[in-house]
Amino acid sequence: MSTRGSTQAELTVDVSASLPFDEPSHIAASIHLPEAPRAALICWPGGSYARAYWDMQIPGHPGYSFAEHMMAQGYLVLAADHLGVGASSKPADGDRVGFETMSAASATFVEQVRGLLEQGAPELGGAPLPGIPVVGVGHSLGACLTVVTQARHRCYDAVALLGFTHGRKELAVSAVGAAEADPDADADLRRRTAIEQARAFFGDAWDDVYGLVPRGPNHGWLHRPDVPAAVVAADDAEAVRWPRQSYVDALLAGYSAEFAAHLDCSVFLGFGDHDVPPVPHHEVAFYTGSDDVTLYVLPDAAHCHNFAATRTRLWDRIDRWAKSLPRLGNGDLRQ
Repeated sequence: MSTRGSTQAELTVDVSASLPFDEPSHIAASIHLPEAPRAALICWPGGSYARAYWDMQIPGHPGYSFAEHMMAQGYLVLAADHLGVGASSKPADGDRVGFETMSAASATFVEQVRGLLEQGAPELGGAPLPGIPVVGVGHSLGACLTVVTQARHRCYDAVALLGFTHGRKELAVSAVGAAEADPDADADLRRRTAIEQARAFFGDAWDDVYGLVPRGPNHGWLHRPDVPAAVVAADDAEAVRWPRQSYVDALLAGYSAEFAAHLDCSVFLGFGDHDVPPVPHHEVAFYTGSDDVTLYVLPDAAHCHNFAATRTRLWDRIDRWAKSLPRLGNGDLRQ
C-alpha cells in the first residue's frame, strides 16, 4: 500500500456553481509545494486511478513519485481527483457524471486555483504568484478529459497529454477486443457501441454506476514485464471507482478528436513505446489548432509510464518542454 509522503497540504475546492446537481460538489487535490514555484502543474489521473498515481510511495521501491520529482525541479504540483473519483464528490445521479460535468468541474477548479495563486493563499505558500503559468497534465482517460476541458473552457496555459489516443479506441479495444465503431455511423449507433465497449471493460462492476474496474486482466498492457511485482501490487491497491459514463464518452468514436482539433495552446504528447496506439506519431495530426505540438515516445514503457523503469526520462522531458514554453508579459501562455 502506498502513502503520500511528499504531500504538504490538501486542497478542497467547491465547484457546485458550475454543475447541474442539487447538492454540493467539490474537487479534492494534494499540494506538493516547492520554495519558489516556476509553474503550476495540475495533474489528473486516468481511468481506475485516483491522484495517488502522481505520488506513489512504495516501501522498498523509491523514486515512483512524479510529484516529488517535479517539485524538486521547481514546480507546484496539484494532484487532483476528478469529479466522481477518489476524494472528490460523487453526485447521486452518477450517469450525469460524464465529460460535460467532469470538465466543467475541472475548469472551475483550475480557475479557483489561479485565484488562490494570485491572492497568495496560505495553502499554496502564502506568497502571491500573479500570472504563474498553469499547465494541465493528464494520463490516459485523464488526458482525454484534459483535452475536453481545455477545448471547452481554455483554462490552461499549456497541456501535457500522456497515453491517450483519439484514433483507435483506448482501453476496451485493447483489453477486451471489442470492435471499433464506424465514425460515420449515426450518433445513436456510435453511442450504443461505446456503451457495449464500456460495459465489457467494466464487467460485473457496470451496474454500480461508479464502478471499480478490475486491474488484473489489464496488467499486460498497463505494465512491461520488468516492473517489479511489489510495484504492480502497490498500483493495484490504489484502484478506485470511476463513473461509468466517463468511459462511454471516451470510447465514443470520433468524439474526443473533435475537441483535440480545437486546442490552440502548446501541447505535449507522451506515450510509451508499448502503449495503446500502435504508431504514436499519428496522434500529432489530431491537434490541428495548435502550432506547437511536441511528441515524446518513452522507451521500454507500457501504458502506465509512471511505473516504467525509464519513467524519469519522461518526467525530465516534460520539465524541458515546460521550461521552453514562451512566457508572455503576464505569464499567460493562452493564445
